[in-house]
Amino acid sequence: MQDFHNIKIIGFDLGHGETALTWVRGDNQETTPQSLLINNKKSQITAIAHHPQKGIIIGDMAFQLSDTSIFEIAFKSRKFDDKIYQKNIQEFVNAVFQHLVDTNQIQTEDNNYFFIGCPSGWWQEEIATYTQVISENCLPNATVVKESRAALMHAKESGIFTIQELEKSVLVIDIGSSTTDYTLVKGMSDTPIDFGHDLGASLIDKQILKKTLESHRQYREGKQELLQLENYLSKEEIWGTEEIDLLEKIFAQSILYKNRCELRCRKAKEEYFNFHEHYQDEIVNVGSEDIQRKFKFIPLVNGKIMDTILNEPLPELDNKSWRNSFQEQLIKIKEKLEKEDITPSSILLTGSASKMYFVLDICQEVFPKLPCKRDGEPELCIARGLARWGRVYLRTEGFMGEISQFLDKELSGIIGKNIPVFLEKLAEELADRLTEEVIVNSVKSWRNRKILTLKQLELEIEQQAKTWLTGEGANSKITNCLVDWLSIIQQEVRENTDSICRKYGLPLGTFNSKTIDLDDQTQKVPTSISFDDFSGVSIFVGHLVALIVGVVLAGLFHIIFFAGILAPIIGIIAYFMGESLVKDTDIPGWVRNFVSDSRINDLARQKKPELQQKIQETLTQDPTIAIKLAQSINEWLKESVQKQADRARLLIT
Repeated sequence: MQDFHNIKIIGFDLGHGETALTWVRGDNQETTPQSLLINNKKSQITAIAHHPQKGIIIGDMAFQLSDTSIFEIAFKSRKFDDKIYQKNIQEFVNAVFQHLVDTNQIQTEDNNYFFIGCPSGWWQEEIATYTQVISENCLPNATVVKESRAALMHAKESGIFTIQELEKSVLVIDIGSSTTDYTLVKGMSDTPIDFGHDLGASLIDKQILKKTLESHRQYREGKQELLQLENYLSKEEIWGTEEIDLLEKIFAQSILYKNRCELRCRKAKEEYFNFHEHYQDEIVNVGSEDIQRKFKFIPLVNGKIMDTILNEPLPELDNKSWRNSFQEQLIKIKEKLEKEDITPSSILLTGSASKMYFVLDICQEVFPKLPCKRDGEPELCIARGLARWGRVYLRTEGFMGEISQFLDKELSGIIGKNIPVFLEKLAEELADRLTEEVIVNSVKSWRNRKILTLKQLELEIEQQAKTWLTGEGANSKITNCLVDWLSIIQQEVRENTDSICRKYGLPLGTFNSKTIDLDDQTQKVPTSISFDDFSGVSIFVGHLVALIVGVVLAGLFHIIFFAGILAPIIGIIAYFMGESLVKDTDIPGWVRNFVSDSRINDLARQKKPELQQKIQETLTQDPTIAIKLAQSINEWLKESVQKQADRARLLIT
């Protein structure tokens, strides 16, 4: 087992707009994640600047330095092939790591494991590429985790949700700077269902910048639609038309100044939503941005301007407003969940932008019956959840490895040695049902002249047997046999997995009744496990049909030959015409009537053991059947055990 004493687990929430880091020790399962400080703050803007003397500066300090040559913000995206994107990400990550080392918050001689978040909507290929980007000459021991899982882990560990709530379905809504991710996590499964959308709060920042310029221009044009600018700014602070044109030109030519002003707009947005009732008429005051010592940019935000921005169609959102786009997405998700017959137990709001008051209002409007919960510090929720998730991940890594080894090596052996028991039971069930549903009914149809000749009876039995063996009837029998048979091997599976749990000191209670319990999986035995799946199906069915026809007709001739006074008549016919011609003969109805129900039932009862034995021999002797059956059962059991192991990983505290 791994020694966790010198392991520090770091949750790294590298967001498009904001970054935060927390840490926990690997050898203590109870500690709450503590913040790692950047520039003496728990969270920082995701910004990087190049200073001619000071080098690379990150976070708020990068924003405060006015004489930087490069200033980049909001650079986390899916642009993995963009060299500038890769450069910005790697420089930022390296600077964060070096800052933590320089401030003695981490020691390089320790085993530091970084767990970095990504939007839930990212594909696995994108996650792999992102991991490679941030690992190359950057972070040691880096693992990328979907942010929705981190949020859910933090919500469980911090008591926002009870275990009972989390064992149902929780809709996680993560509203970030670049995306809004809607993730349904079912039953604490480690495979959430994700819905990702490019609806980010940074769009609001850009609109504040645009509306600020529009307000100055409208003042000069004498048609102030948004606000009376002279009530908030002095005449010297209001730009002229030529100044506005020049400022727009500067923004187009210099990303540095545009980024600085957008970031100032973001601060105004956050201040507004923190105290929106206070700023219905008042302009938010977050200072000003000096531009080439010619302009003083002051973002203009109050209740009227923000309402206009939130309800104005945006080309980035297919000419829908931010508010309407969020509401429509939420409605579509509700409809999709209803279509799949999924009802979430609650909603978890996370991400800094989830503090916008209208977000909660819309969630309660679309999902009026669901409780909507939010962490008191949503800007730290993901970072804390990443650290918690990382601790569970590392502490269960060896456990998951042994579970995987058990599934790959030992489970097949357990199934293999118990296959004969299963085949014996299956042969009994098949013989029983074939006798009742095929043989007895077909012979009665011949007796009642619905089938004219024994040859036609033979063909009818053949067709009915094939239909039943490859249809729902046989499949249902296989499923029922599987359910019963599972109880035999379940105990051995439990013993093996429980011993692994004890070895790693993991609470057995996380596996339902202190075991990996397969009872709740018995209704999910795949109906695809049928004779129709086997590559040797035609040979197998042919063998069984031949057995059934042979057994039945031999018994039927026996009944007819020894039916009292009929024996001489049938015997003479068989003697002169041969048995094959007898099969083609339309035996008179009065002769058939001597084949009573009791004789038919006696025939079935007497011949069923013989048929069962022949079926079992066929199942046992045909390796294709046994191998295919073992593979199907093994795959299903492996999935069942793996699901419960994944579930345990999330439930372990």
